[in-house]
Amino acid sequence: MPRLILLIFLLLAPYTQTHAAVNENIIREILSTIDNQYYQEINRPEAVLTGLSALSDIDSSFHITKGTERFYIYHHNTVVRVIPFPENDESLSAWQETLIKVFQAAIEISEPIAIKDFELPDLFTRKLLTELDEYSHYYSPYDYVENERSNAFHTLFSARLIDNVLYLRVRIFNKQTAANIEKSLRDHPEISGVILDLRGNSGGILNAALKTANFFTDNEIITYTAEKDNRNIHYYTSEEGELYNGPLVILIDGQTASAAEVLAAGLQEQSRAKLIGTRSFGKGTIQKVTHIGNGGKLALTTAQFFTPSGKKIHRRGVIPDFCTVSDEQNICRKAERLDNDEDLNTAIKVIKNEL
Repeated sequence: MPRLILLIFLLLAPYTQTHAAVNENIIREILSTIDNQYYQEINRPEAVLTGLSALSDIDSSFHITKGTERFYIYHHNTVVRVIPFPENDESLSAWQETLIKVFQAAIEISEPIAIKDFELPDLFTRKLLTELDEYSHYYSPYDYVENERSNAFHTLFSARLIDNVLYLRVRIFNKQTAANIEKSLRDHPEISGVILDLRGNSGGILNAALKTANFFTDNEIITYTAEKDNRNIHYYTSEEGELYNGPLVILIDGQTASAAEVLAAGLQEQSRAKLIGTRSFGKGTIQKVTHIGNGGKLALTTAQFFTPSGKKIHRRGVIPDFCTVSDEQNICRKAERLDNDEDLNTAIKVIKNEL
């Protein structure tokens, strides 16, 4: 009889599914990275709840709500577990332990969640970062393939003379941008003005935008960055030896973003350029990629750009000196103006002192 029982056990053993505990070290690493590097303070209970909503994506009968001091775990619309918040809300390690308890409870309660136990830190992190802001991301080792061509920007640059005014269109800042602008300026030493068209420019390489500033300014602060609580402030200043000091107009629109906004705002505040167009996009943050122990990557917003006078760019955008699109309250609004001749004609008038 004992041999028969042993035989039955051995036959059934391959079909008995067990689930490993969630990787606690990865959870601690992810939470520590977000807490230490993210550029703003995070409401921990809200952040944890946001990430935990990924569990409901796995099992629609499982969901979690937040009270004032505890998480309530529901399964099939019934509260099956209550997990209190840490006694010390400031303790990151205590929140890590609380999150691990929730994961462990979810694995015990829900078979679909238990099957994905090794993915839970990834799913949690992706959900959380998606809600933090539109630029932070998590790349899981289970589904991410590095795109080797992602930084292979094409040269999108053109230059021409318009009534002795040098018109430079820059659609993105790449490794060739500064050299192209420098050549154009040197090829046209007798111009009466420069129009730098950054409409539709989504940014690109920050150093390329800063090199562009070198041609028009001398030892001026163009921008500075700061992390959470104004830590690690870093100033970006133009170098000596400006190449052109005549009239300069920059065209911007609702698609002008990131490095292009930084350049436009810096030259505007240093009284070096007049801006014409619409409010810019408002992407003034920096993302840092951190490699996680499980092979994943956190692309986390860690700092933001400020204008020389200390104004934020992120979510606010840059307001031009001459706005070409305003609403009924006379507020300069975002608009796409990529090929609008009105902006260009206004720029020529500004250079000729006709406005």
